[in-house]
Amino acid sequence: MSLFEKIQNSLDTLSGAKKRVAYYILDNWLEAAFLPASKVARSADVSESVVVRFSQDLGYSGFPQFQKELQVILKSRLANPKDEIINNDKEDFKNHNKDLLKIYNKSIKNIDEVFNKNSLDTFVNFMNKIVDAKKILILARQNSYGPASMLNVHLNEVFSKSNLIDGESVEALDYIRGLTKDDLVIFISIPSYSKRMRLYSDFLKEKAIPQVAITNSRSHNIGQNADLLLLTSIHSYSYSNSHLGTVFIIDILIYLITEHNKSELLKYIEDTKLFNERFGITE
Repeated sequence: MSLFEKIQNSLDTLSGAKKRVAYYILDNWLEAAFLPASKVARSADVSESVVVRFSQDLGYSGFPQFQKELQVILKSRLANPKDEIINNDKEDFKNHNKDLLKIYNKSIKNIDEVFNKNSLDTFVNFMNKIVDAKKILILARQNSYGPASMLNVHLNEVFSKSNLIDGESVEALDYIRGLTKDDLVIFISIPSYSKRMRLYSDFLKEKAIPQVAITNSRSHNIGQNADLLLLTSIHSYSYSNSHLGTVFIIDILIYLITEHNKSELLKYIEDTKLFNERFGITE
């Protein structure tokens, strides 16, 4: 079990103060890997002793040992330049076939995990939620915002009812307050997770407003609150999580929507062609 999974799995048993430390580290682990415990404590609005006890709860002797684990994760993601960084020099590029094959195999593994973790019924039901909703709000942040933007664009090509908002923004709350049980919120959430998005998810559950999620874990609030959950896979050799699994999920959803709405899509294509000609968008 990875360090981040340990933190996620411990959230339900942590005190309020320790949860603030957990969420701070999940959202800012790159910084936390090199900050003293006192500064982590200030950033999480807790005492330094809480940071120490949080580390001990996860099985570490104290914060320094916990921090070393963060640094090991960072080093493994940055990778050893000698072994894993592809040289831009064209001559040397040929010598890195093994590196490219390794990345290729990791990408295939992500797709395989998405395929194996999610049933066709879940995809179809997820698609039906999208089709039936009057309005759709997509919430995402940081490294999940790219795939979310892709989904938003394609949904509006067919339905013109989707809106993408940064899950960290106050604007999202203003929009959520206007939603009803006929609408749908789609969370796209991969590490680092957002505390504010978690709170939005809890609020939606209280109001019984439909929500679905694309994320990599069932253990955090967004996964638990979702009416339907599609699990992605984010394994990567780089400092960033892989988006390939998430994009694969979106591709499947768009395909299902295409099959479900062929007549609407044909009308959209014709309308788009007319608009493009009228406003000189394409030649």
